[in-house]
Amino acid sequence: MENITGTLWYVKWFTLVFLGALMVDLVYVYWPWPAVRGVAVFQHNLHTETQLIAGLSNPQGLAFIQQVQAWVYQPTFVWTGLHEFLMLGLYPVADSGTASAADIGQGLATGFREQIQTAYIGVLLFSQRLAVLALSAPLFGLVALAMFADGLLTWYKRRTSVGRESGFIYHHAKHAFNYTLLAVWTLYLLPPMPLDPRWVIPPALVLVGLSLRLAVGYFKKYL
Repeated sequence: MENITGTLWYVKWFTLVFLGALMVDLVYVYWPWPAVRGVAVFQHNLHTETQLIAGLSNPQGLAFIQQVQAWVYQPTFVWTGLHEFLMLGLYPVADSGTASAADIGQGLATGFREQIQTAYIGVLLFSQRLAVLALSAPLFGLVALAMFADGLLTWYKRRTSVGRESGFIYHHAKHAFNYTLLAVWTLYLLPPMPLDPRWVIPPALVLVGLSLRLAVGYFKKYL
């Protein structure tokens, strides 16, 4: 099977991180030690982080975050029918006394209410953090441009002098760039606890910038 590269590589890992985040959320809510946290604690985590983001953002940024949440909620809950199950679990209707499809659906929605609520909160938290990463994309682009220019200058110096050629450094730096982005996704999108993006984004900028500078600076001198 051919290796998945380029855009498909990012899509693959994004999907895995999204599914992994939902699994981590369920484990976080129902892990029995030291005590079962429950959906209320997870809801409080979402509220805490939402308030933190609101204090760091402006009205336009908050509107964008809400739009991203709507975009993610549409395919994950509306298109899959989980929205109806969520509403049935939160607002049950009277049992008709017959084994109809509606009563069966009501029973399933009631039985899995907390799990569906956990997934709902997890989707909102995931999409909120995804929007924060999207809002920080211009900052990543600026750092990448500066490091690319600095790396290009280093490459030119090596090309016009007797600078050492190192394919080892180049290939490892090139892969480090992709895996640094993956690490940012994982470390920021996965945890179910409230996270301050100011503790995640700046270190990621440094690592992305360094890996890109090394990859460009140690690109082979002659094409």
